[in-house]
Amino acid sequence: MSIVRFDIGRRIIYNDTPYVIKGYASFSEVLAKEVHPPYKEKIIKINEIIKDPKNITASKKTLVDISDTEFSEAKERYLIIKPLLELEKRTTKDVQKIAKQHKKSPATLYRWIKKFEAYGTITALANSFDNCGAKGKGRLDPSIEAIIQSVIDELYLNKQQYSLSYIHLKIQNKCQNAGLKAPTLNTVRNRIAQLSPKLVAKNRKGLSVRDTRGTPGKFPDVHMPLDVIQIDHTPMDVIIVDEESRQEIGRPYITLAIDVYSRMIFGFYISLEAPSYFSVGQTLLNAILPKDDLLQYHNIQGEWPVYGLPRAIHMDNAAEFRSESLKRFAEEYRITHILRPVARPEFGGHVESAIKTAMGKVHQLPGSTFSNINEKGTYNSQKEASLTLKELEQWFLEFIVNIYHKSVHSSIGMTPEEKFYQGMLGVEDGAIPFLPTVPANTLKLRMALLPAMERTVQKNGITIDHITYFSETLRKWIIPVSYKKITKNIHPKKVLCRRDPRDISKIYVFDDDVNDYIIVPYADIKRPAINLKELRRAISEAKKAVTGRGIESHDIFEAHERLYQYAQKSKREQKSVRRAKSSKKHMKRTIEFEKKQIPEVAKNTAQNHTIIENDDSDFEYYPVD
Repeated sequence: MSIVRFDIGRRIIYNDTPYVIKGYASFSEVLAKEVHPPYKEKIIKINEIIKDPKNITASKKTLVDISDTEFSEAKERYLIIKPLLELEKRTTKDVQKIAKQHKKSPATLYRWIKKFEAYGTITALANSFDNCGAKGKGRLDPSIEAIIQSVIDELYLNKQQYSLSYIHLKIQNKCQNAGLKAPTLNTVRNRIAQLSPKLVAKNRKGLSVRDTRGTPGKFPDVHMPLDVIQIDHTPMDVIIVDEESRQEIGRPYITLAIDVYSRMIFGFYISLEAPSYFSVGQTLLNAILPKDDLLQYHNIQGEWPVYGLPRAIHMDNAAEFRSESLKRFAEEYRITHILRPVARPEFGGHVESAIKTAMGKVHQLPGSTFSNINEKGTYNSQKEASLTLKELEQWFLEFIVNIYHKSVHSSIGMTPEEKFYQGMLGVEDGAIPFLPTVPANTLKLRMALLPAMERTVQKNGITIDHITYFSETLRKWIIPVSYKKITKNIHPKKVLCRRDPRDISKIYVFDDDVNDYIIVPYADIKRPAINLKELRRAISEAKKAVTGRGIESHDIFEAHERLYQYAQKSKREQKSVRRAKSSKKHMKRTIEFEKKQIPEVAKNTAQNHTIIENDDSDFEYYPVD
């Protein structure tokens, strides 16, 4: 994965001019000097540096394009060299000792150390097969993963205590019925080994999960800003209104991240959609990157100096926090992924305290629902509601920057802002010793935080949830019939696809040849852009109307149009319809904001071409999994 470093003495490019970093003017700016005459010095914002691709330290392999097997090998290599990386003065004897322990040559360890220190990410240690043609992926089929998980949930996490061999047999039967290759016994054993011991104790042994011998009685100590951040979700205690009709549309959700050391708000994401992995990803995106553009976009006066890669992320046991995608993202950046002990709410006290404080201020807004019925009294929240989602975001940003960060926190005896500066500046000469490492603000960073799936390319494109996507760039993955006649063992290759749930009118397909994502639009570009929630509603409506055959793309868009017409014909829109419309507007607005941050998106857009039904018969149709 691509990162940008700000070490003193490092070269950077700004406005096509090379500079060298001399020091730090603030936590969001560096003092840089031109490399060539007349050697002018200039203060440059971090936010501007990370946007220039020339400043990126990137390895050939990134999190979004390596297989599970490659990532595991890279992680093993990192664990071998980790003791050497932590030494202040590394000697030849130290390297030889570790090399002997792991039966590796010292030259190999030096090569791994050089790669890691150059790029700073685990994937930099993955093998490079760039010159070896197409490479296979080591991931299990998502359908097989779903079967394994369902059988483990149903039978292994069961007080009947079924044996491992019985669990494996049931998985084999389900895979055979679905026409899939069954996983090995070791694969199932590994999946079970990854389960939380307390979860197994509760569901398999019937033991109390509050039996926490060996677990610390309080949250671990932190010593610096970004040592640990906590993330959690909650519905906000306020009802908001639609931007056009100004009628109430219910309560939004907020995902909040907090720096445990300073109590600074690290990032947030407000949405009308229920919490998911996507909302966690958007919160991390907001948290890790500098906030200058965000504050300017919402016209907020003030500064929000916290940004960068944290050392650990602490969360509860909700499904979106346990996803494999989040674990891999954390491992790639050497972020420790910590799940809160089951039934130990006190371990999430820092973020919950921040949420409670924020909701206390929210209770002062028109349309507040308050915390309980007694507080609410006869107050009519629906009638008094007046804030739109955009206005609520602006209010919350103002609250973070100019109120919460500047208010004394009882547990630290000072304001979060003062505590943050104290932690970063130390107690010596007051100079800024370093700046946090930041991922490059590119399309690949956002891709790593979007839901992923693998699909084969069919003659007419890629189909996901009954929607077909196509561009001529996909042609190279379609296997001609003539090739299949030569060898019976040739199979369509799966490609890695990512989809933004806010706009499913295009998908992002990773192309090994260019080592980047290409954007593939609808096969029929005349179709309207919809979000994932609208798609699910349309699929449900289409299934009711279509009988005797499977539903197709045109059925879904026709169903979407019918649902739209139903809403238009109503004299007074229902609350759910107004909420859906407002949610879609918010999604579009956030996408437009992101486009301004990633100008390279446009040049990656794949050219779309009309599909001819009677196409060259040399191509054969391959069904999607």
